[in-house]
Amino acid sequence: MKNTLCILAVLLVLLWAVPVWAAQPTGEFYSSFGVEWDGDVKSAEFTTARTGFRAAVEESMESGRLHFSLKGWIDWKRMDVSAAVDQFWLKGYFRDLDWQVGKQLISWGTADGFNPTNYFSRIGSDALFSGDLRGDAVWAGRLEYYAPDWSASGVVIPVFTPQKIDTFMREMILEADPQGTQLIKAVEGTKKPGWGNPEVALRVETQLEGFDLQVSYFRGYEPLPGLEIVLGPGFPSLEGTYRQQQFIGMAVAGTLGPAGVWAEMAYGGPEKFAKSENPFEMRIPLSINKKYFQAVVGGDYTLDIGDGLLVQAQYIYRGQGSFLEPYVMPKETPEPGEIKPAHYLYGRLSYSFGIDTTADLLVLYGTVEEGGVIRPSLTHRLGDGVQLELSLLQPFGEKSKFDSIPSQAALTVKYLF
Repeated sequence: MKNTLCILAVLLVLLWAVPVWAAQPTGEFYSSFGVEWDGDVKSAEFTTARTGFRAAVEESMESGRLHFSLKGWIDWKRMDVSAAVDQFWLKGYFRDLDWQVGKQLISWGTADGFNPTNYFSRIGSDALFSGDLRGDAVWAGRLEYYAPDWSASGVVIPVFTPQKIDTFMREMILEADPQGTQLIKAVEGTKKPGWGNPEVALRVETQLEGFDLQVSYFRGYEPLPGLEIVLGPGFPSLEGTYRQQQFIGMAVAGTLGPAGVWAEMAYGGPEKFAKSENPFEMRIPLSINKKYFQAVVGGDYTLDIGDGLLVQAQYIYRGQGSFLEPYVMPKETPEPGEIKPAHYLYGRLSYSFGIDTTADLLVLYGTVEEGGVIRPSLTHRLGDGVQLELSLLQPFGEKSKFDSIPSQAALTVKYLF
């Protein structure tokens, strides 16, 4: 009942706000229906029935812009409701300076979705399968300076926002360890850094031989808390800490002939766990406990087939381990805090059958997981802002860690306005 009242209140705010703004609202309404099966299609079960919306209004002002958007959904299958402010920001311009304050999407880096230098993004494992790689907005202040041959950006996030454990990550944790429930409880119960502990970042960008070059620095906190098993008198327990971390990064993007290419890299990591002062206590890290390296190299090219077939490929290196398992049991590591790096191959094909129909194919393969997923989708636009999307999510790989993810098919109807 509380959630229902929450979403009704948000909708009332939107209805009240729209007449105040001169601009017309934009956004979408959608309904999604899905089925899942495990191995045999005959065992398919209706699992998803969700209706949602995203609505935004944006107003031009003297030397600036004001943006306000809401998002929400109702899951009719689980009777769950969610509603929240999507973005709410004010942007201004003064000579060579741009400034923006409020809840906003901050996208740094050059790669497609997997950006080591996008320190603010909160992209969960479910984004790998849904294809929505935008991430979530954060409350922040941003300042950008533009010079003739270079530019600089600074970001301050006054209050830390952690990454949530999404559905797929939760399933992987529960599948990987019998103590998964306690692990999730420890993550959700870890105290978060409050006011007086801001996250800050700086980026400088320029052109070099026709390529965009970015160099950046970040100081903030781990998106998910570092966890330790505490052994001592009594029963073992799990304790979490949001450790401060720092990164330096570099990103480059450009073209080589008709192909687009990009690369990103970042080095850094969290502070090490504090050593216990209790001689009768032993602490075993479940999170990486040293500096690490992460990188992405990729490119895209449009083949001269029909109206053009877009081919994209990326190699992803994660020194902090798997996308799907943020925590690793001691038996799976060379030594506590020493996590095996993860390697991924990510590919995407996109082809348009005229202006109304688009087909996409996404494939992700991970060496640590020893398998991956394939997601074909077909989108058809009916006109007047109505479109249909049919998608399939299929894991592959024998005895793969992706096996805990069932095969899924979904039909989504959207109305764009």
